[in-house]
Amino acid sequence: MMEESERLARFEAVLADWAAEWESVTATLEALRAQGKTRTATYQQLTARKLTLKSMLAPFEERGLL
Repeated sequence: MMEESERLARFEAVLADWAAEWESVTATLEALRAQGKTRTATYQQLTARKLTLKSMLAPFEERGLL
């Protein structure tokens, strides 16, 4: 069975990955917006992913974990 410290480390790694992905998606959206590509499929897909990530991260932010 996995020890608590290892389990916590894995959980924190996943949370950090989600936060990093949110930052990456946000930066890509800003670049697309600067190029005037807000009506592309890629922009719309990334917007949906950003909203999904935000809803996943919100409970952690509310509890001061991010």
